[in-house]
Amino acid sequence: MNPLPASGYLPLRYVLTDTLAVRTSLDPLRIDSEHSIGGRAQRGMLAAALRRAGRERELLDWVARGDRIRFAPAYPRLEPGADPGLPADSAPARALVAYPAPAHLYTPGKNGDTTVDVFAGTDPATPYRAVRGHVTLDRSLRAAVRTTAEQYLGRSRTGDRSQGVPFFATTVDPGQVFEARWQLLAADSGSLRDLAERVAEVLDEADGTLTLGSGGTRAHGGVSVAPADPHRLLSPDRVAHPHTRHWPPGAPLDLLLLSPALLVGEEGQSSPRALVPAVLDLLARRLPGSGARVLAHHVEAGLLGAYHRGYRGPMAQRWAAVPGAVVRLRLDGGLTADQARDLEAHPLGERVVDGHGQFTLLPVPPGGPRPLAPTAVPLAAAPSAGRPPARVPPPPAPAGAVPAAPAVPEVPEVLEAPAVSAVPAVPAVPTATGGEGGLEELYDELLWNAASRPVRDHARSLARDSARGLAPLTPSLLGRLREVVGHPHRTPEDALTALGRTVSGRARGRADRAGTHKALHDRAVRALAGARLSRPGRPGPVSVQSWLGALADGGAAAEWWRDNRPEPPDSPAYSRALAAVDLSLPDGLPPRDHPSGLSSRARVWERRAAPRLALLLASSWLSEAGVVLRAAQEGRHDPGGGG
Repeated sequence: MNPLPASGYLPLRYVLTDTLAVRTSLDPLRIDSEHSIGGRAQRGMLAAALRRAGRERELLDWVARGDRIRFAPAYPRLEPGADPGLPADSAPARALVAYPAPAHLYTPGKNGDTTVDVFAGTDPATPYRAVRGHVTLDRSLRAAVRTTAEQYLGRSRTGDRSQGVPFFATTVDPGQVFEARWQLLAADSGSLRDLAERVAEVLDEADGTLTLGSGGTRAHGGVSVAPADPHRLLSPDRVAHPHTRHWPPGAPLDLLLLSPALLVGEEGQSSPRALVPAVLDLLARRLPGSGARVLAHHVEAGLLGAYHRGYRGPMAQRWAAVPGAVVRLRLDGGLTADQARDLEAHPLGERVVDGHGQFTLLPVPPGGPRPLAPTAVPLAAAPSAGRPPARVPPPPAPAGAVPAAPAVPEVPEVLEAPAVSAVPAVPAVPTATGGEGGLEELYDELLWNAASRPVRDHARSLARDSARGLAPLTPSLLGRLREVVGHPHRTPEDALTALGRTVSGRARGRADRAGTHKALHDRAVRALAGARLSRPGRPGPVSVQSWLGALADGGAAAEWWRDNRPEPPDSPAYSRALAAVDLSLPDGLPPRDHPSGLSSRARVWERRAAPRLALLLASSWLSEAGVVLRAAQEGRHDPGGGG
């Protein structure tokens, strides 16, 4: 029995805003990132967010104890219309998640274009190749995660620190989207919904500061996290199944392992082969008398390790059953949807809080060959899924278990922003001088959440429009500047001052206060002076050094933001996004009585939030400019057309 009987899943949507590095080995000089995001990395992300927010109680209950939240691997999410290279007839009608390919899925022939189930029999005269990577549950698409390999010089943590050490890293490119389903446990369904709302609120408050993987160095791991469906936080299923979950007596079914399983053999040692006995033991405990028989199985072993950033060292490696392992079963008593959900709520093996040992139950694939699924890149769709207009708890659902979602939705599950006409008319917001401090705080939070995405889009547009003028810069130089702004500064003004002094070559002697590790060499300063930035609606290009160097004075953030903010008509998305959530506008439309397209209340907020907005624009531009430079070095066409 679960210590907490009510169980549900919180689907979360991850959009990478920076490169992602999740280690696959313990080689200190080489990082080859996983193509998925492990549950342990997400556990560390939440722990860091809770510690920064001062939520020590939640840190203990949710992360340290591990009895309220079980994390889950994040796998590529393929959204409708996101990949322009995918044929129209292959584009999904709704968002699909690609999971580890089942171990029984093979392609006949060296360059086969079909897939077969080798559990159903093979031809000894035909060579077979296993399907690797990630595949959707309905076998309609495969995920092709984009990565970038780079070499750079870094400082050694031991030995001579005066000489650079060559490092090699393969990282996941930004702009891609993943989905994870955290398992939540509570005493009853009402407490379960409250827990889901509290977790979503913490992630919302930490937006813009969350990092994943090796985010402590070289500014990797920036991510935006939000519920996959902000209006329906909980799901009763571990994965979104495209089929009916019912097996009659005697029907075969497959158990697909979704995450590594840490299993112990009879002699107390790590034993991936113990997966089959562990499955039979789970069935005996949860479904006594089911008459379970194993028809076939395929389990592969792999080393599972991790790097502990807190202790700055590797964790012990253990042999584990790798994701994609399959155990084919036959139950004499059959299986219902509720029984399948109960089984999936009990992961196999150890360290389940880190997301290990998770599985799902699937029907046996049809006999005969099927066409090999085309590949799709897990890019974020436009418009992308986002938070609701306000962080206001939804109306309480009726008591009972989490309602089940239909097997095949009748409408596409593409989440779009509500139409402007749907914004209700509300009275103007009182000023904070009265007793409306909570409402004022909500107003500020609404505007900030709405501004974040268009500011990042504006930074991307600036980088792409300036692609030809960025040639003197290098991705490694931009990475060093991102380390400066990523340093734990006290205030946004301190981070901007550190960045401005660094690009101006004035960081010498102020390294501790500016938060920089080392002043730039003269060659790097000359490169910044030679690079040119083009800004729409403003005369002539400016040097990147003067553009960012204007932030060297502590009080220059507000003026810098006024000179570089997204202005209509060149960038109308910013004013539209703020107007849609502006509680002082009855129609949700940008006012025409001011050239900025903002109401008087929004302009007051913008002046107050100018340092945060300037920091967001500068840091996002450094990230996007690095993407543009890497694309130019690899000879790829930049989607912005600037190169």
